[in-house]
Amino acid sequence: MKILRYVSGILLLLMYVLPVSAAADEGERAFGKAKSTYQQLQNSTKNKLYRENWLRVIQGFEGVSQAYPNHDRAADALYLGGKACEGLYAISRRKDDARQAVDFYDRLPDRYPGSSLADDAGYLAGLILERILDDRPGAYLRYKLIVDKFPQGDMLPLCREGEVRLRLYAPRDVVVTKSQVSQPAVSTSSREVQVNQVRSWSSPGYTRVVVELSRLGSYSAHLLGARKGQQPRLYVDIKAGAIANQVPASQKVADGLLQGIRVGRPDKDLVRIVLDLETFKDYKVFTLENPQRIVIDVSGKRETVLQAAQPELHAPVVGTGSRDAIAKVLEKTPEEKPLKVTLPASTLPGNLRRIVVDAGHGGKDPGAIGPSGLMEKNATLAMAKRLAARLEKELGCQVVLTRDKDVFLPLEERTAIANRVGADLFISIHANASTNRNAQGIETYYLNFSKNDKAAAVAARENGTSLKEVGDLELILFDLMANSKINESSRLAAEIQKSLVDQLGRHYSDVKNHGVRQGPFYVLLGANMPSVLVETAFISNKTEEGRLASSKYQDHAATAIAHAVRNFSQDSKTIANK
Repeated sequence: MKILRYVSGILLLLMYVLPVSAAADEGERAFGKAKSTYQQLQNSTKNKLYRENWLRVIQGFEGVSQAYPNHDRAADALYLGGKACEGLYAISRRKDDARQAVDFYDRLPDRYPGSSLADDAGYLAGLILERILDDRPGAYLRYKLIVDKFPQGDMLPLCREGEVRLRLYAPRDVVVTKSQVSQPAVSTSSREVQVNQVRSWSSPGYTRVVVELSRLGSYSAHLLGARKGQQPRLYVDIKAGAIANQVPASQKVADGLLQGIRVGRPDKDLVRIVLDLETFKDYKVFTLENPQRIVIDVSGKRETVLQAAQPELHAPVVGTGSRDAIAKVLEKTPEEKPLKVTLPASTLPGNLRRIVVDAGHGGKDPGAIGPSGLMEKNATLAMAKRLAARLEKELGCQVVLTRDKDVFLPLEERTAIANRVGADLFISIHANASTNRNAQGIETYYLNFSKNDKAAAVAARENGTSLKEVGDLELILFDLMANSKINESSRLAAEIQKSLVDQLGRHYSDVKNHGVRQGPFYVLLGANMPSVLVETAFISNKTEEGRLASSKYQDHAATAIAHAVRNFSQDSKTIANK
């Protein structure tokens, strides 16, 4: 009898254990299959280019998390699902893919707080929100959640730095709890458009004011002419607006054109940005994205002489969690320091004395990414540094880099720097990209209208906008082109294109010449000097990606551009003397 009872007990135990063990095995197999598919995709440069391959991997991890929510591998599936979404975003550049990565990461600390990956997922969600989606309130919530709920996690130091870095963006009246992490982060209301920052740059021809917003809403610009005892004023009203705590109520400018800037709320649902003018001729107002901002350019006859100055562009790195110091660049107006210029005797008297070289993209904006992972921002920075050295050596002029580190600079700030230092030329260095992986070659752009679909597509990519917005930009260009040195820019572009094709063709057998093109590029808007954008190669082409990463190619390209600038300068001198 004892033996029968013992055997019955064993059988009863097996009835409960075997189904559980079988389910555990099924969950392990499902996760292993999804992980294997992911690893195979990671090992294939070609397959990574196709969206459906990424979606298959993402769906596999999603399936594991839904079918086996109590399995040990469910948390691992969510984490790798987030990583796969990040991989897809690196190829597609679609923000919906980045948002899906955040969704995967958010579910992990919420559902599996005991997982060792919970704090890693929270930190990665914060990084995506901060650096890709420009949702700093949302990023703050993720960092704070990890600090509050996972004090033993290895991501604690990085999340604590993120919490401190974004404290000014903390949503008002929000109590952070674990369940809130999956909710969209807003300020006080989903309707509100919050003014996060107001910056200004003074240039010889105009003053630029940039109003950075949490999102773009309804706004209108108004001009009040001079009255008895009162100078003219320009103001922009933002409906359903709020003001972040760090935005000062007033800023003194006193540059001979703009007295100062005031920010206030005449009504509870309205924010008003007032520009107190000293003199006035005209103004332009337009919007840019990533982050959302309103740009106001005011021109007039300046009574004072501006001292050439170069903004301090590069914030110090804060701890290990701010590798590109993005937060410092975004949270503060760049300090301006006097630019002490000591120019050597030029071999070209009366011609080029100062050139601004702009390395495209940077910081949170990687630009295009090649098949092997080379980021445009890194290739352009390396080439810009070589070009600067070459120009200084061969032309005896001073060269100012818009950035000499991996930092983010808004597009409108780049030409503002060139105007501020009184540059004679502005050259923006980029790498091209195409969905056709066989596309290769060189092309050079200058600011103008373009009905060419290809040129418009390139402008949309470099501007970080849609093709529709590129069309809308043409309306703005009517008033800007008169002062944008179009003829000189087209000559400079032609010299650079010819020199690049000729000189690179001596070292590489398959250099394709796509010619000089016109396009509505944000980075060239408002420049008071000849300005061009150079697409030095196709980073989306594996062969040309390898060249862009090569110091030899960078040197050859820099030499070619410097040679072109010399020819342009000599031709300009000849034309001027005729």
